[in-house]
Amino acid sequence: MFRNQYDQDVLTWSPQGRLHQVEYAMEAVKQGGAAVGCKNNDYAVLATLKRAASELSSSQRKLFKIDDNVGIAISGLTADGTAATKALRGDCTTHKFTFESQVDVGRLAARVADKAQISTQRSGSRPSGVGMLIAGIDDQGCHLFQTCPSGNLYNHVAVAIGARSQASKTYLEKNIIKLEALSLDELVIVALRALKEAAVDPISDKSCSVAVVGRGTPFKILQTEDLASILETLDLDSQ
Repeated sequence: MFRNQYDQDVLTWSPQGRLHQVEYAMEAVKQGGAAVGCKNNDYAVLATLKRAASELSSSQRKLFKIDDNVGIAISGLTADGTAATKALRGDCTTHKFTFESQVDVGRLAARVADKAQISTQRSGSRPSGVGMLIAGIDDQGCHLFQTCPSGNLYNHVAVAIGARSQASKTYLEKNIIKLEALSLDELVIVALRALKEAAVDPISDKSCSVAVVGRGTPFKILQTEDLASILETLDLDSQ
């Protein structure tokens, strides 16, 4: 990545057919904290690594509840993710007030992708430097979507984004056949094992966070005590 005459604004194409500012935004996601998502027909799980600016500061949140049936994990610029979270909550509130029902997860994810894509073709704005994993449940079942600063939208069974996420993807690819038969607790363990592959240091209840959603389970971020007990099980299994 370096400065050149074709990255002064988002509207300028390079001779190779590239939009450098969009690529820079994608790079911000790749260098962000790792986030993992996996799902089956009944449940969806999100897991993220927490990052702190220094040993003197608290870690930044990477998991956000949007509504009772949907939440997100982010990687990249946390401030951009926080702004997107507020917009998503507003969209859910507007939909619930207008139609007296919860918004479809796919429609919500498409709105995120559309807004990101608009920023890639308008002068005076920059692409959002955040990637999202959107997990939720609606009448069609559980969903897991990934959005990118480029405006691309992907529907996944399991996915990982952020720094060193390739190791997590490899683990998920090896275990993707097992996901459908897993219970919620087992699905959480799979997500944490995948997240562990992307971590430099051993994961703990202070260095990671997990959220779940599914049938009969509204979106919730696990408390530290619950996460600690699951990590103890994970440690025992690895021994």
